[in-house]
Amino acid sequence: MLRVVVLFIFLFSGIVQADSTSKTPEFTFELQGGTYQPADENWESYYGSSSMLEMSMSFAYRVLSVLDLGTSISFGQDKGVGVLPLSQLRAGNVSYEMMPIDFYAVLRARFSHRQWIVPYAGGGYTRFFYRQSIDGEGFARGSVNALHARAGLQFLLDPLEPDAARGIYQNYGVINSYLVLEGKMIKAEAGTPVVNLGGISYRMGFLVEY
Repeated sequence: MLRVVVLFIFLFSGIVQADSTSKTPEFTFELQGGTYQPADENWESYYGSSSMLEMSMSFAYRVLSVLDLGTSISFGQDKGVGVLPLSQLRAGNVSYEMMPIDFYAVLRARFSHRQWIVPYAGGGYTRFFYRQSIDGEGFARGSVNALHARAGLQFLLDPLEPDAARGIYQNYGVINSYLVLEGKMIKAEAGTPVVNLGGISYRMGFLVEY
């Protein structure tokens, strides 16, 4: 056990070593992709799967070394075959599109802008846009206010290719590049009776600081 603790302290001390010659990042830009799992228990019966593909793009301003304020836009789409609730007969092709727009604050456990692994967590306000259509029955669309929470890990990529990282900085001003793993939960409801539009995202992405 003592060896494990000593090893952890050694690795952690290496992670937080600062590079004083580097410029401090002020902005971040991120692209992510993954799956969105709707909270609606009947989702799979309509769409044949419990999840859909989702893409996301975000931009943030670094207020403090540990605090970012940003906005992101996501897009997800699913298609399936509708089922009438009483007869369980097929009701035609169904399509669903969603586009959540987030405004968020994120706290990052950052001790140096050259830190190898950066855990983070945050959340904020979401405007959730949606559109659903069934062949022969028209479509429904709208938007609702929602809340979201997110958490994840950033893995610094620069040490893998130091020369390439320096070249990217010199040519494009990118200070750090990260691989990102993130989980995000949205709480959103619409309509009467209430329909649960919320769900959980599991995403992987690429983030740059400049």
